[in-house]
Amino acid sequence: MTAGLHVAEGIDLPLELITSSNGILAKKGAGKTSAAVVLLEEMHQVGVPVIVVDPKGDWYGIRTSASGDRPGLPIPVLGGRHGDVPLDATTGELVADLLVDQQLSAILDVSEFTKAELRRFLKAFGDRFYRRADRTPTHLFLEECHEYLPQQVRGEDAALVETWQRIVKQGRFKGLGVTMASQRSAAVNKDVLTQIDNLFVLRTTAPQDREAIKAWIDVHADSKSILADLPTLQTGECWLWQPERGEPVKFRFRLRHTFDAGTTPRVGEIAAAPARTTLADVDLAAIAAAITPNHDAPSSSDNASRLRTENARLRRELAAATSAPPREKIVEIPVPVPIDAATIDTLRRAIADLSAVVDQLAEHKHTSAPPRPAAPRAIPTTPKPKAAAVVDRPSTNGAKTDSPALRSGAQRMVLALGRMAPLRLTKSQWGTVARLKTSGGTWSTYLSDIRRAGYLDETAAGYTLTDAGFDYLGGRPEPLSPRELQEHYRAVLRRGAATMLDALINAYPDSLSREQLGAAADMATTGGTFSTYLSDLTRNGLARKTDTGLVATDILMNGAELEHAP
Repeated sequence: MTAGLHVAEGIDLPLELITSSNGILAKKGAGKTSAAVVLLEEMHQVGVPVIVVDPKGDWYGIRTSASGDRPGLPIPVLGGRHGDVPLDATTGELVADLLVDQQLSAILDVSEFTKAELRRFLKAFGDRFYRRADRTPTHLFLEECHEYLPQQVRGEDAALVETWQRIVKQGRFKGLGVTMASQRSAAVNKDVLTQIDNLFVLRTTAPQDREAIKAWIDVHADSKSILADLPTLQTGECWLWQPERGEPVKFRFRLRHTFDAGTTPRVGEIAAAPARTTLADVDLAAIAAAITPNHDAPSSSDNASRLRTENARLRRELAAATSAPPREKIVEIPVPVPIDAATIDTLRRAIADLSAVVDQLAEHKHTSAPPRPAAPRAIPTTPKPKAAAVVDRPSTNGAKTDSPALRSGAQRMVLALGRMAPLRLTKSQWGTVARLKTSGGTWSTYLSDIRRAGYLDETAAGYTLTDAGFDYLGGRPEPLSPRELQEHYRAVLRRGAATMLDALINAYPDSLSREQLGAAADMATTGGTFSTYLSDLTRNGLARKTDTGLVATDILMNGAELEHAP
């Protein structure tokens, strides 16, 4: 391994550049892409996986030598007109998994994507790659980054920008470095640009672009003389600012070793195409198989959409069934047959069941195997007298008796109270344990069913079961032990909240500051996500605030037997 990254005669940059955030800014034709390629060639030489997001479609030239007649770097090109393997806009997560699992380098040629497809792919790829990164040094090159990290963030771009802001700001802790390259300095998102550690500026002439550069270097160096020099720089020549390493340095990047497929063709000249070479030790067939989307498998969002459509249809039928008949009727139209109360109740129950399934699908939207949607209840077309319904109650000892019918969601609510007894649960805690949203009509419908059955004991302190409710479960379950209680909440909380919970459990009886908790959960404490997860813990009685930070509650650490229902 070399001592550094050899980018110019007498210039060897430190290897720490690999896990740093870097910027390359220049006007078109000033050598910006070639400078980025030189950095990639050096990083590949020391064995670091390199990944390029290429919206121009000309990075495939690295597969060939500079002369175009010999092999270049053995890096597969995914997508684009010159790709080794096709790239589908829906496969962002699959591609991220492949590159992380096999520690592969790749060119992600997204030049053939529409703007919507580009956003979809890069959002999914960035999210999954950041979560899966395992502290193996890896460098990402974001070519023409202003196209997907713009200064003016519109609604459809917000999620994508947030994803890559996180990678630029926090990726170093996971071994990720980023080099952002752009010919439009003023158009690059400033929240990202201000995070860079090393700034390479090549020839720049536009006033607005020089002003954007000035805003960065004003606090790092004597900017006046350097800014005045930018328009006169030769192609490939640059100023490099490394604030932590002293004064700015001026040098000219060495020539790239690989083919420049982005050279502007001259009039009357036929551009030479690089030779197509095979990739040594790279199984393209396996790569293609790993990132081929399965369009036949319904996604969680598809199931949820279908169920919402069915839910809307049932609501329309319910509205028609409960509306008063018109006072005036045209003779040619038959008078509607009145629908009895039993049919209306069936419609309401079907809507509640479908709403519960939609909620469950929404909770599992990030998993690969969404829950199977329940079939809607059959709606009777002719009213018929019905006997009182019975259902086999859930039991902790295997016993079954006939009890008033409860739908599956209401059964989960009863079972949740039973498992947490003798603790009384607040409404929010109850919803968390039962995995149901407490807002909306579905929760209210189930709650009414449980009350009518006589199973609910509710006071100002919270909810638990009556004797009849425990009988419905087949007896009083044993109180959860501390370990069982902790494992239970790990299973029902969102992943980020569960990670924060583990940190508090490990620190007990000591408290953790917000910064310590954020570091343990690997998330910024200033964002809304951290506050949301923290709210999950406090409102469920799992954490409480102290003068020094947050601490796990005694109930969580010592078990439910400490509390006794009145």
